[in-house]
Amino acid sequence: MTEPRYGQYINKEFILKTQKSMIGVSLIELMIAVLLSIFLSTAIVDVTLTASRVNRQVQLSSEMIENGRYLTQLLNTELGLAGFYGWLTIPLSQSNKLPAFCTEISTADLNEALSFAVQGLDDAAKDETLCSGDTLLAGSDLLVIRRTRTDFFNSTIGLLDKQHYMQANGDAFILELGANDEAFNQTQKDGITTAPIRAFTQTIYYIAADNVFKRRRLLNGKYAPAEPLVEGVDDFQVEYGIDRSGNGLANADGVKPAYVELPASAQQWAGVVSIRYHLLLSSTDPAPGVDDVKRYTYADKVDVRFADAKVRRLFTGVTQLSNHSARRPLVFPAGLSKGES
Repeated sequence: MTEPRYGQYINKEFILKTQKSMIGVSLIELMIAVLLSIFLSTAIVDVTLTASRVNRQVQLSSEMIENGRYLTQLLNTELGLAGFYGWLTIPLSQSNKLPAFCTEISTADLNEALSFAVQGLDDAAKDETLCSGDTLLAGSDLLVIRRTRTDFFNSTIGLLDKQHYMQANGDAFILELGANDEAFNQTQKDGITTAPIRAFTQTIYYIAADNVFKRRRLLNGKYAPAEPLVEGVDDFQVEYGIDRSGNGLANADGVKPAYVELPASAQQWAGVVSIRYHLLLSSTDPAPGVDDVKRYTYADKVDVRFADAKVRRLFTGVTQLSNHSARRPLVFPAGLSKGES
């Protein structure tokens, strides 16, 4: 009979006890595991939702800031060119009548309007419409800019019959329809070369009732359909800087401020030399987790608030009307002549 090896005999009772202790987990262990799973799941969901919310806020803010930059750059460029009529150094004859920019668009009307590089409307009334078109956003302003294009024709070839053009040679100018091409007979200093012929533009900038910033341009003798530029514009306010001393800059005169909401007369309109504008933009959609509690004060608006979840930002700019102010006769202090300082 062979001797059993070491470990050949196994305690059956020990095996049964071990198997019983390894089957399943206790109720307390199960509850702890469930609680840990719930905690981890909640944390993961919370982090995911927070990241999604922040990402949406950043996306909406970036979109709004980009829209604001686009509008401010556009207005700065357009205002910088306001009153640009080519090479024209003489002061324009000043009209005593402010033109009706919607209806007075004939050649004679536009000639009288040249002395008003800009024009506007302050605080549009409720349900007020623009040139029988869009309804304006109540309380917002409107801005009209007059100028010629920077590109030009060297001859009358290619001029459109119903489009207004302007030709200037320094001390004289002509504004006429392209159909009357024989009127464009100005020459440059050499007396031979045709002076540049530029298309005349009159553009209206405004906010429609649906909070879309738009423009309407006078093209081919009539206003073209409105062009949407940017959505989510809550307000557009314009202040006009008036040259009260004759030095070409906006300045105050006693109790009369340098900037006004709207010039009171045709003479004041002709004396506008700079524009200060304010654009209040909001995100196109509500931003998750945002409560806009800011208060906005600008132009003649004080403590403006909104009860919604949109992201907002106020953009402000000031632009000198260099072309217009350069043609205005300057007034020098007594004993000081032109060219002295």
